[in-house]
Order: sequence, then C-alpha cells, then structure tokens
Amino acid sequence: MSIQTASQAETQVSTHFQELVESHLSWVSELGEGMVTAWIEDQHVTLTGEVDWTYQREAAEHAVRRLPCVGSVENRIAVTARTPLRNAEERLRNAMFRDPQIDADLVHVTVTGQTAVLSGQVKSLAEKRQAGLAAWISPGVLEVHNRLVVRPALSSRRSRP
Repeated sequence: MSIQTASQAETQVSTHFQELVESHLSWVSELGEGMVTAWIEDQHVTLTGEVDWTYQREAAEHAVRRLPCVGSVENRIAVTARTPLRNAEERLRNAMFRDPQIDADLVHVTVTGQTAVLSGQVKSLAEKRQAGLAAWISPGVLEVHNRLVVRPALSSRRSRP
C-alpha cells in the first residue's frame, strides 16, 4: 500500500493538467511543434510563443479554453509577420474580388505598416464580416480596422395607387 502526501497528489494533478493542456495544443493543426508554450498555475493557463497568423493565436486559446479544468486563459502569444508586405493592398483587393460574398467595387483597402483599414460600404453584416476575415488572413496584416458601413440594397417597392 502506498501513501501519498498532499503535495505529491497536487504534483500529480498539476502534471496531469499540464499534459492535458499540451496534448490539446498538439492537436491544433494550425500550430507547428513548439510554437506555443503553456504555463499553468492552479487553474490559470498563460499561453506564450510566436505565430505567423492571428487565427493560429486564436486557435491555441480556443483549444485550451474549452477544457473543463481551465479556470482562465491569458493569451500572450505574439503574432509576427514573416511574410513580406509587398503589394499587400493589391493582394487583399484581389482576394476580395475572388470572394462572391463581397462587392469589392464598394470596398476600399489601405494597408499602412501591418494595419489594414477597410472603408466604404457593403450590403450586409455578413459581407462586412467576410471582408474583415479576408483582411485578417492577408499576409503581414496584424491589425484590421473594419470601418465598412452596412447599407442594405433597397428592394424594389411597388408604388401605391
């Protein structure tokens, strides 16, 4: 018969919790091995590391946050643009032209540094979201200011006699 002290039991729980978090992070297909590290204290998880894209940062947090034993998550993962920003505005406009949900003629894109600013108008909130997503996944963009205004198309109304 083996007797455990309270500190040994806590160490086992802590080790199991660490392994569980690391296991969930390893299943995130968007992350390469060693890109993100989890530091755990009680039920609080702090994520650190560097990723190339915002969606990778968000995927890591989502994978850990959904664990039932996690009380809180602090996401300190840095997004570092490793892709050259040459022709970023043109590439983003082209991506929007290819998206059937976006009327790219009414959307204006400006990229300054690593920030994309969307202005103009769209017909629906879904179109605004889609344009924002197109900006977020553009190489080198780390911040998006979505200033698009939603103006639904007027439906043809019959005039009353």
